[in-house]
Amino acid sequence: MRAPTRRRDMAVPYAVAFLAVAVSIFPIFWILTIALKTRVDAFAMPPVWFFSPVWENFGKAWSSTGFSRAFYNSLIVCAIGNVIALAAGIPAAYFLNRRHAPGRKTVLIWLLISYMLPEFLFIIPTYVLFQYVGLYDTVIGLALIYQIFTLPFTIWLLRAFFADIPEALGEAARLEGASTWQIIWKIYVPIAAPGIAATVILNSIKMWNELTIALALTFEKAQTVTLAVAGFRGYASIDWGAMSAASIIIILPMALFAILAQRRIVQGLSLGAVK
Repeated sequence: MRAPTRRRDMAVPYAVAFLAVAVSIFPIFWILTIALKTRVDAFAMPPVWFFSPVWENFGKAWSSTGFSRAFYNSLIVCAIGNVIALAAGIPAAYFLNRRHAPGRKTVLIWLLISYMLPEFLFIIPTYVLFQYVGLYDTVIGLALIYQIFTLPFTIWLLRAFFADIPEALGEAARLEGASTWQIIWKIYVPIAAPGIAATVILNSIKMWNELTIALALTFEKAQTVTLAVAGFRGYASIDWGAMSAASIIIILPMALFAILAQRRIVQGLSLGAVK
């Protein structure tokens, strides 16, 4: 009697999980069908479920003015943004994890507040500053301004991962003559590698999908993929096929990245869950 009862108990959670997955995937599925249909089939009523796929929308989207360049811009911004966030966040997380670090609580509170503030509050002063120093409409400028949310997030997340590493390891290395930087990069970083990988992936997804800051601080040279997709909307019409194809193209890198690094994400986000 136990097996049937257990199956009945698990039926509801599985049904809820299946429904949640279906609701999440359906918009992507619908966009994909529009990208693979002709203009007539895409908006036929009732919907056309069986059709011969056409691939011209993907070629049209990629070859359109500015899209491929915006795609590479987003890749560069994510790479530079993660390098900056890790270079500053790893040492900061290590020092803020130490109980006797001066001003530790104040810094942690300020990081939390800065992460919670709306992004548009930083746009006007940053716009003026970037125009003055020549960082407006540059990928370097975007990677720097994205630190307003990636750096606090990186520090908070890595601090939690570092807290699960026994301090005795660092103290033993210090007794052997290791410097603080050697302890960080040769002990803490390798042990917390899954957490660091999860942080990089989550930061990349956030920067890849960001729109508000990119809209205000770029014009042409450093446009990102989110802005490029909006470019398929014309004055009097919208190229839905090309826009849908472009949307699928920009979804793929982060989806593939997350799938390939799924093991690292699970390890990182569950690090320290079991003591």
